[in-house]
Amino acid sequence: MASRDHDYTLHIAEMAMERIKALSLPADPPGYELWYTYSAGRNPEMNRRINSALDANGSLSLFELDGIYDEYVASSRTRAELERAGTDVSHEIDKIVGMLGEFILSTSQDRHECADASKRLAETTDYDTVRAVADAIINSLRAVEIRHAAMEQRLNAAKKEMETLQQSLATTTLEATRDTVTGLANRRGFNSAVEQACERAGSESKPFSLLMLDIDHFKSFNDRFGHLMGDSVLSLVGVTLKQSLKGSDFAARYGGEEFAVILPDTALRNATLVAEQIREKIMVREMKKRSTGENLGGITVSIGVASYRPGERPRPIIERADACLYEAKRAGRNCVHCERDEEQLRGNAA
Repeated sequence: MASRDHDYTLHIAEMAMERIKALSLPADPPGYELWYTYSAGRNPEMNRRINSALDANGSLSLFELDGIYDEYVASSRTRAELERAGTDVSHEIDKIVGMLGEFILSTSQDRHECADASKRLAETTDYDTVRAVADAIINSLRAVEIRHAAMEQRLNAAKKEMETLQQSLATTTLEATRDTVTGLANRRGFNSAVEQACERAGSESKPFSLLMLDIDHFKSFNDRFGHLMGDSVLSLVGVTLKQSLKGSDFAARYGGEEFAVILPDTALRNATLVAEQIREKIMVREMKKRSTGENLGGITVSIGVASYRPGERPRPIIERADACLYEAKRAGRNCVHCERDEEQLRGNAA
């Protein structure tokens, strides 16, 4: 089979890496998977989308790349898993409907037999005949009781199977939007949440702000102490974000060592205060190696803050928050940088 052949897969892998290098894009697992799929020509529609973007702009932004990955690569896998779980649930429902149909048919037959026996009782006064009819009714009722018990047992088993399948479906749906390392929402979950935040802010004329966080010197920490400790750092940041947010605030692992926080009903200045609180909480934490108790030092984050502007879609606010994040990095890290709010812009214009 060509798709699993050593030489073929190596050739596709080399093509994928050449694309990644030429476009200066991340070679992380999602990025590699996307360009491997592209190089193998497995999804012509996705390839047309990428080629169109490259023809128009000569490059792909990380936002565009992640959007294409979610739409064509990750979503197809999730859809397949959901379809399998949905098919199992559908089959189980068909089974229950079939069992109920059998029970209704048998109950209908029993009613017919009882009605016939009642008619015979009304037409005779002979003791032997009455006794025979009564015995027949008793036997019929016993048969109904036995069938009812068997049906109840089968329905209970089917109910348990349905509950298991429903749990599996719920788990699959949750896993599709959950990051396993931090327990926060993943990139796909964030994309959905920020889309909803824009729609709500636009329809209700309410503000919301976006924080973009990046762990400072994370690659150096990973290289020095290993990926397991790197995951511990990511988990620590995830826990701190959960503890810092409230109400309908939403946190996600945006990708790699970068996180995103959506703050509904929060204007720029208050969002900047929240960002400072998060930065300070993370800064005072210290990492220790459990096996030896060795103190690995503290970690810091840089944060960019931007606020929703009426009528815009997710991409502009994400790009502004990301630009502010890189300003914080350039300013020396372990700091918060926000865009200039509308009041300040109006004051300067006056």
